[in-house]
Amino acid sequence: MKRHALTVLMSLVAAVISGAVFVVALFHQYALVEVAASILTGLQVFFLSSAIGDLLEQEKAPNRVRNSAVVLVTVFLVALYSFTRYFH
Repeated sequence: MKRHALTVLMSLVAAVISGAVFVVALFHQYALVEVAASILTGLQVFFLSSAIGDLLEQEKAPNRVRNSAVVLVTVFLVALYSFTRYFH
């Protein structure tokens, strides 16, 4: 149960980070980052709902592939924003 709660928390934080990157990119008018952030925020929300579903269904173990995807997508988005901001 504790592992599922950590998975839900991790997915929630990743979705918030993706949304924050979208808003910041919107203010700085980085169009490519805005598009990527909006798509990836939707993906993060999907992962969050999937993690909540696993918690409610009391699955035995959290999905490691989904957890890895959540972390990798968040790192990719932050790196894309940082790269765009540095070279803009």
